[in-house]
Amino acid sequence: MAETFRQWVLAKPLEGSLEPSHFELREVPLPEPAPGQALVRVLLANIHSATRKRMAAGGTKVGSTDSTNFACAVVVKSRDPVFNEGDVIHCQAGWQEYQLVSSTDAAVGYPAVSELVKTANGTSSPFLYAFRPALVKMWSPSVLMNVLGTSGLTAYFGLRECGPLMPRDQVAVAGTSGSVGSIAAQLAKIAGSRVIGFAGGADRCGWIVDTLEIDDCIDYKADDLDAELQSRFPQGIDFFSDGVGGRVTEAVLKRLNMNGRMFSYGSAASLYGESPAAGAPAPTIRRMMGISEEVEEILRRRNIKAEAWMVTDFAHERLKAEDDLSRLMFAGRLKPVTNLVEGFEKLPEAVAGLYRAGRSGKLQVQFGTL
Repeated sequence: MAETFRQWVLAKPLEGSLEPSHFELREVPLPEPAPGQALVRVLLANIHSATRKRMAAGGTKVGSTDSTNFACAVVVKSRDPVFNEGDVIHCQAGWQEYQLVSSTDAAVGYPAVSELVKTANGTSSPFLYAFRPALVKMWSPSVLMNVLGTSGLTAYFGLRECGPLMPRDQVAVAGTSGSVGSIAAQLAKIAGSRVIGFAGGADRCGWIVDTLEIDDCIDYKADDLDAELQSRFPQGIDFFSDGVGGRVTEAVLKRLNMNGRMFSYGSAASLYGESPAAGAPAPTIRRMMGISEEVEEILRRRNIKAEAWMVTDFAHERLKAEDDLSRLMFAGRLKPVTNLVEGFEKLPEAVAGLYRAGRSGKLQVQFGTL
Protein backbone atom coordinates (compact mmCIF):
# COMPACT_ATOMS: atom_id res chain seq x y z
CA MET A 1 0.00 0.00 0.00
CA ALA A 2 1.26 3.47 -0.88
CA GLU A 3 2.36 5.82 1.90
CA THR A 4 0.29 8.75 0.56
CA PHE A 5 -3.08 9.32 -1.09
CA ARG A 6 -4.74 12.00 -3.18
CA GLN A 7 -7.19 14.54 -1.84
CA TRP A 8 -9.10 17.42 -3.46
CA VAL A 9 -9.53 20.58 -1.37
CA LEU A 10 -11.21 23.93 -1.90
CA ALA A 11 -8.48 26.15 -3.34
CA LYS A 12 -10.06 29.59 -3.01
CA PRO A 13 -13.28 31.25 -1.81
CA LEU A 14 -16.29 30.70 -4.00
CA GLU A 15 -17.38 33.93 -5.67
CA GLY A 16 -19.67 33.68 -8.67
CA SER A 17 -19.81 30.43 -10.63
CA LEU A 18 -18.14 27.25 -9.45
CA GLU A 19 -15.20 26.25 -11.67
CA PRO A 20 -12.74 23.33 -11.67
CA SER A 21 -10.10 25.91 -10.70
CA HIS A 22 -11.76 26.13 -7.26
CA PHE A 23 -10.27 22.70 -6.50
CA GLU A 24 -6.66 21.87 -5.67
CA LEU A 25 -5.11 18.40 -5.67
CA ARG A 26 -2.97 17.46 -2.67
CA GLU A 27 -0.92 14.44 -1.70
CA VAL A 28 -1.30 13.62 2.01
CA PRO A 29 0.19 10.91 4.26
CA LEU A 30 -1.77 7.69 4.59
CA PRO A 31 -2.82 7.41 8.25
CA GLU A 32 -2.68 4.32 10.44
CA PRO A 33 -5.93 3.54 12.27
CA ALA A 34 -5.83 4.05 16.02
CA PRO A 35 -7.71 1.74 18.39
CA GLY A 36 -11.41 2.06 17.57
CA GLN A 37 -10.77 3.23 13.99
CA ALA A 38 -10.82 1.65 10.54
CA LEU A 39 -9.03 2.78 7.39
CA VAL A 40 -11.22 2.59 4.29
CA ARG A 41 -10.54 3.01 0.58
CA VAL A 42 -13.21 5.15 -1.04
CA LEU A 43 -14.74 3.50 -4.10
CA LEU A 44 -17.40 6.06 -5.03
CA ALA A 45 -18.69 9.40 -3.75
CA ASN A 46 -22.18 10.83 -4.16
CA ILE A 47 -22.11 14.54 -5.00
CA HIS A 48 -24.99 16.41 -3.36
CA SER A 49 -26.74 19.35 -4.97
CA ALA A 50 -25.94 21.45 -1.87
CA THR A 51 -22.17 21.09 -2.38
CA ARG A 52 -21.80 24.53 -3.97
CA LYS A 53 -23.96 26.15 -1.29
CA ARG A 54 -21.75 24.69 1.45
CA MET A 55 -18.74 26.24 -0.26
CA ALA A 56 -20.40 29.65 -0.57
CA ALA A 57 -21.57 29.61 3.04
CA GLY A 58 -18.16 28.66 4.42
CA GLY A 59 -19.16 25.14 5.41
CA THR A 60 -16.26 23.89 3.31
CA LYS A 61 -13.21 25.92 4.28
CA VAL A 62 -10.44 26.99 1.92
CA GLY A 63 -7.69 24.40 2.16
CA SER A 64 -10.10 21.69 3.35
CA THR A 65 -12.07 18.91 1.73
CA ASP A 66 -15.84 18.52 2.04
CA SER A 67 -16.26 15.78 4.65
CA THR A 68 -20.06 15.47 4.28
CA ASN A 69 -20.21 13.42 1.05
CA PHE A 70 -21.92 10.05 1.22
CA ALA A 71 -19.54 7.40 -0.02
CA CYS A 72 -19.14 3.70 -0.64
CA ALA A 73 -15.83 2.36 0.67
CA VAL A 74 -14.06 -0.90 1.46
CA VAL A 75 -12.31 -1.50 4.78
CA VAL A 76 -8.57 -2.14 4.29
CA LYS A 77 -7.40 -2.05 7.93
CA SER A 78 -9.51 -2.21 11.05
CA ARG A 79 -9.01 -1.69 14.76
CA ASP A 80 -12.73 -1.02 15.16
CA PRO A 81 -14.69 -4.01 16.53
CA VAL A 82 -17.69 -3.20 14.29
CA PHE A 83 -15.84 -3.40 10.96
CA ASN A 84 -13.80 -6.19 9.41
CA GLU A 85 -11.28 -5.96 6.60
CA GLY A 86 -13.10 -6.41 3.30
CA ASP A 87 -16.41 -4.98 4.53
CA VAL A 88 -18.09 -2.70 1.98
CA ILE A 89 -19.55 0.22 3.88
CA HIS A 90 -21.67 3.34 3.57
CA CYS A 91 -19.95 6.33 5.20
CA GLN A 92 -19.30 10.05 5.03
CA ALA A 93 -16.03 10.91 3.36
CA GLY A 94 -14.08 13.76 1.85
CA TRP A 95 -12.99 14.17 -1.77
CA GLN A 96 -10.17 11.74 -1.14
CA GLU A 97 -9.01 8.19 -1.79
CA TYR A 98 -8.76 7.04 1.83
CA GLN A 99 -10.60 7.90 5.04
CA LEU A 100 -10.50 7.01 8.73
CA VAL A 101 -13.88 6.05 10.22
CA SER A 102 -14.99 5.05 13.69
CA SER A 103 -18.21 3.40 14.83
CA THR A 104 -18.30 5.78 17.81
CA ASP A 105 -18.22 8.98 15.74
CA ALA A 106 -21.42 10.98 15.16
CA ALA A 107 -22.45 12.01 11.66
CA VAL A 108 -20.97 15.26 10.31
CA GLY A 109 -23.69 17.92 10.27
CA TYR A 110 -26.49 15.80 11.76
CA PRO A 111 -27.93 15.35 15.27
CA ALA A 112 -27.26 12.37 17.52
CA VAL A 113 -29.02 9.14 16.59
CA SER A 114 -31.47 7.06 18.59
CA GLU A 115 -30.69 3.76 20.25
CA LEU A 116 -32.70 2.07 17.49
CA VAL A 117 -30.31 3.40 14.84
CA LYS A 118 -27.30 2.38 16.92
CA THR A 119 -28.73 -1.14 17.08
CA ALA A 120 -29.46 -1.31 13.34
CA ASN A 121 -26.08 0.09 12.25
CA GLY A 122 -23.83 -0.86 15.14
CA THR A 123 -22.54 2.72 15.02
CA SER A 124 -23.36 6.22 16.27
CA SER A 125 -24.10 7.55 12.78
CA PRO A 126 -27.10 6.99 10.50
CA PHE A 127 -24.69 7.07 7.55
CA LEU A 128 -22.02 4.65 8.77
CA TYR A 129 -22.75 0.95 8.38
CA ALA A 130 -21.61 -2.16 6.54
CA PHE A 131 -23.75 -3.24 3.61
CA ARG A 132 -24.97 -6.82 3.95
CA PRO A 133 -22.82 -9.22 1.85
CA ALA A 134 -25.81 -10.36 -0.21
CA LEU A 135 -26.48 -6.78 -1.35
CA VAL A 136 -22.81 -6.26 -2.22
CA LYS A 137 -22.91 -9.38 -4.42
CA MET A 138 -26.12 -8.29 -6.15
CA TRP A 139 -25.55 -4.59 -6.76
CA SER A 140 -22.73 -2.28 -7.80
CA PRO A 141 -21.48 0.51 -5.52
CA SER A 142 -23.40 2.95 -7.76
CA VAL A 143 -26.71 1.19 -7.05
CA LEU A 144 -25.88 0.69 -3.36
CA MET A 145 -25.36 4.43 -3.01
CA ASN A 146 -28.38 5.47 -5.08
CA VAL A 147 -31.45 3.25 -4.87
CA LEU A 148 -30.25 1.65 -1.63
CA GLY A 149 -28.72 4.90 -0.37
CA THR A 150 -30.23 8.15 0.85
CA SER A 151 -32.00 8.89 -2.46
CA GLY A 152 -33.91 5.63 -2.55
CA LEU A 153 -34.68 5.71 1.16
CA THR A 154 -35.97 9.29 0.90
CA ALA A 155 -38.35 8.34 -1.91
CA TYR A 156 -39.41 5.11 -0.20
CA PHE A 157 -40.24 6.63 3.18
CA GLY A 158 -41.65 9.82 1.67
CA LEU A 159 -44.27 8.00 -0.36
CA ARG A 160 -45.04 5.68 2.53
CA GLU A 161 -45.51 8.43 5.09
CA CYS A 162 -47.63 10.58 2.76
CA GLY A 163 -49.50 7.61 1.35
CA PRO A 164 -50.78 5.15 0.80
CA LEU A 165 -50.89 5.81 -2.93
CA MET A 166 -53.91 4.35 -4.69
CA PRO A 167 -54.67 3.56 -8.36
CA ARG A 168 -57.18 6.42 -8.40
CA ASP A 169 -54.54 8.98 -7.34
CA GLN A 170 -53.29 11.64 -9.73
CA VAL A 171 -49.60 12.11 -8.90
CA ALA A 172 -47.24 14.95 -9.87
CA VAL A 173 -43.50 14.45 -9.36
CA ALA A 174 -41.23 17.49 -9.60
CA GLY A 175 -37.53 16.92 -10.17
CA THR A 176 -38.37 13.70 -12.02
CA SER A 177 -34.94 13.27 -13.58
CA GLY A 178 -33.22 13.75 -10.21
CA SER A 179 -31.98 11.04 -7.89
CA VAL A 180 -34.99 11.04 -5.54
CA GLY A 181 -37.61 12.10 -8.09
CA SER A 182 -36.75 9.34 -10.57
CA ILE A 183 -37.28 6.73 -7.84
CA ALA A 184 -40.40 8.40 -6.40
CA ALA A 185 -42.02 8.51 -9.85
CA GLN A 186 -41.38 4.82 -10.42
CA LEU A 187 -42.63 3.83 -6.96
CA ALA A 188 -45.83 5.83 -7.53
CA LYS A 189 -46.34 4.06 -10.85
CA ILE A 190 -45.70 0.67 -9.23
CA ALA A 191 -48.49 1.56 -6.78
CA GLY A 192 -50.82 1.89 -9.78
CA SER A 193 -51.27 5.66 -9.73
CA ARG A 194 -51.31 7.93 -12.77
CA VAL A 195 -47.93 9.67 -12.66
CA ILE A 196 -46.81 12.81 -14.49
CA GLY A 197 -43.34 14.27 -14.14
CA PHE A 198 -41.59 17.53 -15.01
CA ALA A 199 -38.51 18.26 -17.10
CA GLY A 200 -36.97 21.07 -19.11
CA GLY A 201 -37.70 20.64 -22.82
CA ALA A 202 -39.44 18.11 -25.06
CA ASP A 203 -36.40 15.85 -25.38
CA ARG A 204 -35.96 15.56 -21.63
CA CYS A 205 -39.66 14.89 -21.18
CA GLY A 206 -39.54 12.15 -23.79
CA TRP A 207 -36.54 10.58 -22.10
CA ILE A 208 -38.31 10.57 -18.73
CA VAL A 209 -41.47 8.93 -20.08
CA ASP A 210 -39.52 6.28 -21.99
CA THR A 211 -37.00 5.53 -19.25
CA LEU A 212 -39.18 5.65 -16.15
CA GLU A 213 -42.29 4.34 -17.93
CA ILE A 214 -44.60 6.89 -16.35
CA ASP A 215 -47.71 8.35 -17.98
CA ASP A 216 -46.60 11.80 -19.13
CA CYS A 217 -44.21 14.69 -18.54
CA ILE A 218 -44.69 18.47 -18.46
CA ASP A 219 -42.11 20.94 -19.74
CA TYR A 220 -41.68 23.22 -16.72
CA LYS A 221 -40.20 25.88 -19.01
CA ALA A 222 -43.53 26.24 -20.82
CA ASP A 223 -44.82 29.80 -21.21
CA ASP A 224 -48.15 28.88 -19.62
CA LEU A 225 -47.40 26.27 -16.98
CA ASP A 226 -50.87 26.69 -15.47
CA ALA A 227 -52.48 25.68 -18.77
CA GLU A 228 -50.19 22.66 -19.06
CA LEU A 229 -51.20 21.52 -15.58
CA GLN A 230 -54.88 22.09 -16.32
CA SER A 231 -54.59 19.96 -19.45
CA ARG A 232 -52.76 17.06 -17.76
CA PHE A 233 -54.69 17.18 -14.47
CA PRO A 234 -58.29 18.14 -15.32
CA GLN A 235 -59.45 16.53 -12.05
CA GLY A 236 -56.70 18.05 -9.97
CA ILE A 237 -53.68 16.55 -8.23
CA ASP A 238 -53.96 14.20 -5.26
CA PHE A 239 -50.29 13.70 -4.43
CA PHE A 240 -47.30 15.95 -5.07
CA SER A 241 -43.68 14.83 -4.62
CA ASP A 242 -41.62 18.02 -4.55
CA GLY A 243 -37.86 18.29 -4.54
CA VAL A 244 -37.74 21.57 -6.45
CA GLY A 245 -39.63 24.48 -4.91
CA GLY A 246 -40.02 27.80 -6.70
CA ARG A 247 -42.15 28.28 -9.82
CA VAL A 248 -43.12 24.63 -10.27
CA THR A 249 -44.28 24.26 -6.68
CA GLU A 250 -46.34 27.44 -6.85
CA ALA A 251 -48.08 26.25 -10.03
CA VAL A 252 -48.77 22.72 -8.76
CA LEU A 253 -50.25 23.99 -5.50
CA LYS A 254 -53.02 25.69 -7.49
CA ARG A 255 -54.11 22.28 -8.80
CA LEU A 256 -53.68 20.31 -5.57
CA ASN A 257 -57.02 18.90 -4.46
CA MET A 258 -58.66 19.34 -1.07
CA ASN A 259 -57.32 16.74 1.39
CA GLY A 260 -54.39 16.09 -0.93
CA ARG A 261 -50.88 15.15 0.09
CA MET A 262 -47.51 16.77 -0.46
CA PHE A 263 -44.06 15.36 0.22
CA SER A 264 -41.23 17.93 0.27
CA TYR A 265 -37.63 16.76 0.39
CA GLY A 266 -35.59 19.57 -1.19
CA SER A 267 -35.45 22.93 -2.92
CA ALA A 268 -33.46 22.35 -6.10
CA ALA A 269 -34.69 25.62 -7.61
CA SER A 270 -32.54 27.55 -5.13
CA LEU A 271 -29.56 25.18 -5.31
CA TYR A 272 -29.26 25.15 -9.10
CA GLY A 273 -29.68 28.89 -9.66
CA GLU A 274 -27.04 31.08 -11.26
CA SER A 275 -25.36 31.61 -7.90
CA PRO A 276 -25.90 29.86 -4.57
CA ALA A 277 -27.69 31.59 -1.73
CA ALA A 278 -25.27 31.79 1.18
CA GLY A 279 -27.57 33.41 3.71
CA ALA A 280 -28.59 32.25 7.15
CA PRO A 281 -29.88 28.68 7.43
CA ALA A 282 -33.63 28.14 7.36
CA PRO A 283 -35.20 28.19 10.86
CA THR A 284 -37.15 24.95 10.37
CA ILE A 285 -36.97 21.84 8.22
CA ARG A 286 -40.14 22.94 6.41
CA ARG A 287 -38.59 26.28 5.42
CA MET A 288 -35.40 24.50 4.36
CA MET A 289 -37.49 22.33 2.03
CA GLY A 290 -39.10 25.39 0.41
CA ILE A 291 -42.44 25.46 2.28
CA SER A 292 -42.91 29.20 2.78
CA GLU A 293 -45.54 30.95 4.90
CA GLU A 294 -47.59 31.54 1.75
CA VAL A 295 -47.46 27.85 0.93
CA GLU A 296 -48.39 26.95 4.51
CA GLU A 297 -51.52 29.09 4.21
CA ILE A 298 -52.60 27.27 1.04
CA LEU A 299 -51.98 23.93 2.71
CA ARG A 300 -54.11 24.91 5.71
CA ARG A 301 -57.01 26.17 3.58
CA ARG A 302 -57.13 22.96 1.55
CA ASN A 303 -56.43 20.58 4.44
CA ILE A 304 -53.41 19.20 2.61
CA LYS A 305 -51.17 16.83 4.49
CA ALA A 306 -47.64 18.11 3.94
CA GLU A 307 -44.61 16.21 5.17
CA ALA A 308 -41.06 17.56 5.26
CA TRP A 309 -38.33 15.67 7.05
CA MET A 310 -34.82 14.28 6.75
CA VAL A 311 -34.28 10.64 5.84
CA THR A 312 -32.45 10.21 9.15
CA ASP A 313 -35.87 10.20 10.85
CA PHE A 314 -36.37 6.68 9.51
CA ALA A 315 -32.81 5.36 9.60
CA HIS A 316 -33.83 2.63 12.06
CA GLU A 317 -35.99 1.09 9.31
CA ARG A 318 -33.21 0.98 6.73
CA LEU A 319 -32.98 -2.81 6.46
CA LYS A 320 -36.62 -3.31 5.47
CA ALA A 321 -36.42 -0.48 2.93
CA GLU A 322 -33.29 -2.03 1.40
CA ASP A 323 -35.08 -5.37 1.10
CA ASP A 324 -38.19 -3.89 -0.52
CA LEU A 325 -36.26 -1.73 -2.98
CA SER A 326 -33.88 -4.56 -3.83
CA ARG A 327 -36.79 -6.90 -4.62
CA LEU A 328 -38.29 -4.32 -6.98
CA MET A 329 -34.98 -3.90 -8.81
CA PHE A 330 -34.43 -7.65 -9.01
CA ALA A 331 -37.90 -8.03 -10.55
CA GLY A 332 -37.10 -5.34 -13.12
CA ARG A 333 -39.83 -3.02 -11.88
CA LEU A 334 -37.50 -0.32 -10.50
CA LYS A 335 -34.64 1.08 -12.59
CA PRO A 336 -31.58 2.82 -11.11
CA VAL A 337 -30.90 6.16 -12.81
CA THR A 338 -27.41 7.50 -12.16
CA ASN A 339 -24.92 9.93 -13.62
CA LEU A 340 -21.63 8.10 -13.06
CA VAL A 341 -18.31 9.83 -13.73
CA GLU A 342 -15.29 7.53 -13.62
CA GLY A 343 -11.95 8.77 -12.37
CA PHE A 344 -10.79 10.53 -9.21
CA GLU A 345 -9.07 13.18 -11.33
CA LYS A 346 -12.41 14.16 -12.89
CA LEU A 347 -14.07 15.20 -9.63
CA PRO A 348 -13.62 19.00 -10.00
CA GLU A 349 -15.04 19.01 -13.52
CA ALA A 350 -17.93 16.77 -12.46
CA VAL A 351 -18.88 18.88 -9.43
CA ALA A 352 -18.66 22.16 -11.35
CA GLY A 353 -20.67 20.67 -14.22
CA LEU A 354 -23.46 19.64 -11.85
CA TYR A 355 -24.82 23.21 -11.96
CA ARG A 356 -24.48 23.80 -15.71
CA ALA A 357 -26.04 20.96 -17.70
CA GLY A 358 -29.15 18.86 -17.50
CA ARG A 359 -28.45 15.56 -15.83
CA SER A 360 -30.28 12.45 -14.77
CA GLY A 361 -30.12 10.66 -11.45
CA LYS A 362 -27.55 11.04 -8.71
CA LEU A 363 -24.16 12.45 -9.70
CA GLN A 364 -21.52 9.97 -8.58
CA VAL A 365 -17.75 10.00 -9.00
CA GLN A 366 -16.12 6.58 -8.99
CA PHE A 367 -12.61 6.56 -7.51
CA GLY A 368 -11.84 2.85 -7.81
CA THR A 369 -13.25 -0.68 -7.86
CA LEU A 370 -13.45 -3.55 -5.42
